[in-house]
Amino acid sequence: YLDEIAPPLQQGLTPEDRAVNRAWSYQASKHYLVQCSAMQSADQDIFEDRMSKLYRSFERIEAQLGRGPFFEGEHVGNVDIAWLPLLHRAALVQAHNGHDMLAGFPKMQAWQSALMATGIPRRSVPEDFEDKFSSFYLSERSWLGRGAHIEEDIAKKPQISAAGCCG
Repeated sequence: YLDEIAPPLQQGLTPEDRAVNRAWSYQASKHYLVQCSAMQSADQDIFEDRMSKLYRSFERIEAQLGRGPFFEGEHVGNVDIAWLPLLHRAALVQAHNGHDMLAGFPKMQAWQSALMATGIPRRSVPEDFEDKFSSFYLSERSWLGRGAHIEEDIAKKPQISAAGCCG
């Protein structure tokens, strides 16, 4: 909808480019609730099961990411904005308890760092977002909240495949 009523973030995209970007954006949006569910997991087994769904999507985007720093190079675009909630939440988890939800995905980690450095995450949420996020997802009721990082929790780092966007 926003693409139809507002100028694009990136100039010069062909209709094919915009369609591909919508597909990559959809890959992010369909995992917002999956990530939230994983972060609420009561134990490591449930967490790993739920994260396995995210890892498949992470494998695809990792294979697609280029030299960066953003999805399509030097400028923030729609795909970056679509993936920002996933990357921002992962950064908050890591900052609060040391668990790296992006372990094994170096391009995603670099992408996350670049997006966090823009300041967009901080400006796009309420001032108390981090506190509310932490008290909900990183409380004692969740595995992440009880110190998941202590065990170096995901010993089985995901293997990255060369699958494409929608494979």
